[in-house]
Amino acid sequence: MHKLFLLFSAAAICAWAYIDVTPIEIGEHPNLSGSVALSLSNRRGNTDKTEISGDLTLRYDSNKTYALWFSGGYNYNDTEGKSIENRGSAHLRYLHKITPALYAEGFIQDENNRINGIKNRFVAGADLRWRFFDTAAYGRGYLAAGPIGEQIRFVHPQTDPLQNNIRLSTYLFYTKSFETGARFNAYLYFQPKTGAWSDYNLYSLAEFKTPIYKNFFLLFSLTYDYDSTPPRYGDIDAMDMEQKVSLLWKF
Repeated sequence: MHKLFLLFSAAAICAWAYIDVTPIEIGEHPNLSGSVALSLSNRRGNTDKTEISGDLTLRYDSNKTYALWFSGGYNYNDTEGKSIENRGSAHLRYLHKITPALYAEGFIQDENNRINGIKNRFVAGADLRWRFFDTAAYGRGYLAAGPIGEQIRFVHPQTDPLQNNIRLSTYLFYTKSFETGARFNAYLYFQPKTGAWSDYNLYSLAEFKTPIYKNFFLLFSLTYDYDSTPPRYGDIDAMDMEQKVSLLWKF
């Protein structure tokens, strides 16, 4: 356990954006596992451009009643000396098995996205996760719901003051593995603010991961995020969408 704590601490400090989002089922992959994805691009001359991206996922499965999951990522991109992407996140989750299909989850998350006007967003919450179907032919489906507390500090507090919110966090998750070792994941998170339901966050992802050599995988992903009430300063767009191809190493 001491070694596990050191690994989690190192991950949180380094904040290594691929995150293995496949739901944990206790007993399927006992002990420690994880994945790392890193990329660096630097161009000078006619175009000055720098891109840095890194992600780390660590999972500890007790093979009994609980599991721990850490994920962290950082993305930076500048062109001609102007930053056009600067965001990072760290997420720690505890899972406790109640029945084979029903889990309790507790989690904390810290993130920033300066281009979108968010200096820091801290979230803490808990939920119940229910696996409502599980078949070899059609994969698995999960549904979860619970409360979260959210604090947001903005880059320009004069325009966008500190927020402390309570939200309902719900998600729908689908995952399907294939005999080749490939996997498809898709999820939809919906987080409305209690007492002001028109204020909500929507996070969605679809990804396909396929093995290419031993523990190396090729990943294709599409994400779509929507904030119904984005920061007012700087005319921030409510929608973000990203398509990505990544090389991934799992251990």
